[in-house]
Amino acid sequence: MRLRHMTPMNKSILLAAVAALALAAPVAAQTARPGAATIASSSLVTLEGAERTQALAQINAELNGIQRLQGRFIQTGPDGSRAAGTFYMQRPGRLRFEYDAPATLLIVADGSVVALRDTALRTTERTPLRSTPLSLILGERIDLERNARIIRVSRQGAWTLVTARDRAGQTDGVISLKFNNGELREWDVVDATGARTNIQLSEITRPASLDRGLFRLEDVLAPRRR
Repeated sequence: MRLRHMTPMNKSILLAAVAALALAAPVAAQTARPGAATIASSSLVTLEGAERTQALAQINAELNGIQRLQGRFIQTGPDGSRAAGTFYMQRPGRLRFEYDAPATLLIVADGSVVALRDTALRTTERTPLRSTPLSLILGERIDLERNARIIRVSRQGAWTLVTARDRAGQTDGVISLKFNNGELREWDVVDATGARTNIQLSEITRPASLDRGLFRLEDVLAPRRR
């Protein structure tokens, strides 16, 4: 899953955006609350055996139950900088990440290709969908245990933490997902250098349909205001 032809900065942005959108599915029935209390890693209890299997099965079921999502996101970078925007997702294979100004990024996946457009630099970088982490969670059927290497499944009270990386070891970065009562509330993406990006969602809805034009790569070159 190597992100070919991408600069290190854009590779990190894409990985964070992938986590922000595609792994957001379990919160669709609720509104994530930015700033919600997080769990302390020192007090986590690692799940093993049947408990671990049950926790992963619940997460897979929730992810597979999603067809379309729309909402807002907040992304906090390693240096404390923040960016916000709107996302759209339609499984299988399609997503759109629109960053609010002053950010100049747009990310679109059309089912086979992921494109990242920087309107300020006037550059567009493309990579096959199958070569990105999106392939894990935008497919016809999601199975994290089979398609990713689960490092740890932990729990503290109502919180469950799942930490995973690419099974093939080709994609840099580790994703840690934090669920509360089965709903994803917050997660981190840590790259190969140890830099951490935090993601939170809000205003999540499940639209009955989405404009197909949202996922056209042509729109990456000439973004439309929505």
